[in-house]
Amino acid sequence: MMPPFPSTGFGLLLVEGGDERGLCEAVAGPTVWPGLVCWYGSGGTDLPDLAALAVRDPSFANARSVGVVLDMEEDPKEAYRIAQETLAAFGANTPPIHGRLAGQPRPMGAFFAPDGKTLGSIEHLCRLAVGDPKLSACVDALVGCAQPLHSTTALGAKGWLNAYLAMCPDPRLRFHQAFTAGTGGIDPAHPAFDPLRNFLQSL
Repeated sequence: MMPPFPSTGFGLLLVEGGDERGLCEAVAGPTVWPGLVCWYGSGGTDLPDLAALAVRDPSFANARSVGVVLDMEEDPKEAYRIAQETLAAFGANTPPIHGRLAGQPRPMGAFFAPDGKTLGSIEHLCRLAVGDPKLSACVDALVGCAQPLHSTTALGAKGWLNAYLAMCPDPRLRFHQAFTAGTGGIDPAHPAFDPLRNFLQSL
């Protein structure tokens, strides 16, 4: 069940899954996040359908802006296509430019993790922002020794991050909990997240 739209102005954020939602909440911070409404799907291909549903809500008229966050994965063209189709449901008529909102009266845009041009996912950003450099080096050694045959770059980053979190002081640490201070997990204030933070703050 997606959160309802408020009767006052808000920024609408569409993301492809619960992990992306948790990351965006942590990175945006407590002063920005309450001004956003985040809807998420079960993968990037759900985003156009979420957009079609959102635009039919009468309270969507209160949206001051629309942003999309999704992973590049292994196919940048497909990621950009999904974002363009999603934003078109809200009236956008130009291709999105990574990390920028554009258009009037309702600015819209998309952020493609990790950086708009590199194959991968939000886990690539998280890997740069882990809290324990020594543990990070150990996981690098483990992955190098195991030589896992992950089928994609994104899956490789996800496997690395799962291994790191499993070796934190609390091995039960889940992704959405890893942004909590003192866990040794992921630092949401890390500069690696600055481009995403700027995008979220602009909504």
